[in-house]
Amino acid sequence: MRAWIIKTGEPVPHLPAESGDRLFRAGLMAQALLERGHEVTWWTTQFHHQLKTMRDVTPSEPCRPNTDGPEMIFLPSKGYTRHISPARFMDHAAVRRAFQRLAPKQPRPDVILCAWPTIDLAFAAVQFGRAHNIPVVLDIRDLWPDIFYERITAKTGLPFTGYMIPYERMGRKAMRGADGVISITNGMLEWGQHRFAREASGGDRVFYQSQSATPVPEDLRFWTDKGVDLDTPKTRLVWAGTLISDLDIQTLLNAIEALPESATKELEFVFCGSGDLAPRIEGMATRLPHVIYGGWASQGALTALYARSHIGMMCYLDRFDFQLSIPNKVADFTRSSMRILTNLGSEMQRVLGPDDLLISYPTGDVGALQVKLEEIAANPAIYRAPAPRARALFDRLFDARAVMPKFADYMEQIAKEGAT
Repeated sequence: MRAWIIKTGEPVPHLPAESGDRLFRAGLMAQALLERGHEVTWWTTQFHHQLKTMRDVTPSEPCRPNTDGPEMIFLPSKGYTRHISPARFMDHAAVRRAFQRLAPKQPRPDVILCAWPTIDLAFAAVQFGRAHNIPVVLDIRDLWPDIFYERITAKTGLPFTGYMIPYERMGRKAMRGADGVISITNGMLEWGQHRFAREASGGDRVFYQSQSATPVPEDLRFWTDKGVDLDTPKTRLVWAGTLISDLDIQTLLNAIEALPESATKELEFVFCGSGDLAPRIEGMATRLPHVIYGGWASQGALTALYARSHIGMMCYLDRFDFQLSIPNKVADFTRSSMRILTNLGSEMQRVLGPDDLLISYPTGDVGALQVKLEEIAANPAIYRAPAPRARALFDRLFDARAVMPKFADYMEQIAKEGAT
C-alpha cells in the first residue's frame, strides 16, 4: 500500500536540524505504516510553524532525509509571524496551490490521510482524491475556522461568524466529501460532523493523541547548570509549553504571588517555554525562591523534570476548542504518573475523571486557585505520591504502542474498501 500523510505544523525529527524533537501524530502514523512494509510520503511545508523559520530543504522535490523514515515533500511556503494574520492565510493558500500543482506528478497513493487544519490542504486532498478515486481521511486536530471567529470576536467585541467565505465553502466540500473523518476526541469529531452537516458513517472514528513510550534519556545536567536541585523535597508543579497571555496562566501567576509563606515552603513551580509572559515569570523567579524559569528545555531535560515532579499545570482559557480537546501534555503528565491541575472540564473530565487525577479550579478565579494550591501544600503525602490511575490511563489511551496499531488497521481498511 502507498499512503500519503498530509500534515503541516509538526516537527520533522528526520531532519538533522530537528533531530532533537520527537514524533507527533503524523510522524508516528508514518512510522507505523513503514513498519508494516507500506510506502509512505509525508507532505509538509518548508516553513517551520513553531520556530517561524524556513527549513533548509529543497522544496517541491521528494526526498528521504532519514533512510529509516518516510519520503518527504516540503511544499514551498511564504511563512508568517503571527498566528492570526493575512500573511498566514496567504501562506496556506500558496501551500494549497503548490500541492495541487505537485500532487498529479507523484505516484498515485492508495489512501490519503490529511490533517484539518489546514482547511486549504483538506479541501485540496479531498478534491484530488475524488478526481482519482482515492479514499481520503480527514483528521480533525483543531476547530478551524471557528477558533478564528471566536478570537477575533474576543479582541474586537464585535460578532464575527461565517465571514470567511472561502474557508466555509472549502470546509463544507472537504468534510462532506471525505471517505472518513477522525479526530482526537469525541467532542471534536461531533463538532466536525455537525458544523458541516456531515452524515456520520462507519469511517468516522476517534484515535486519541498518543506518544511513544520509548524513554528519552534524561538530561539532568540542564538543571544542574541552572543551579536547580530537582531532588529538593517539595511538591513540584510544572508548566512546559507556550507562555502567553491568551491562556489562563495569568490567573495561575497571580495565585502563586498571593501564596502565604507556609505554602511556598512546601511548593515549587517550574516553568519551561517562551512567550509574552516569559519576562514576568523570569522576574518572579528572581524574587521568589519557589518559582523557577527554565526557558526552552529539550525533551531530555523535560524527561528529567517530569520524573521528579508531581503535578502538571494546564491553565487554558475556557474556550470551546480547549473544552473539546485533550492537549498533548495530558500524555506527558499521565505517562509520568502525575496529577493535572487544570480549569478544563468537558472532554478532560469525561476521559480522565472523576477521581484524584484532576485538580480542578474555575477559570479566572485567583482566590479559588490559591485555595487549591494551599491545599496541595498542606497535604504532601497525598500530592507527592503518584496518581493512582495516571500511568494505566496512558498505557490504555495515549501510548503509541496501543493507539497506532489500531490507527494503522483503520488506514489499511479504508484503502482496501477504496480499492473495491
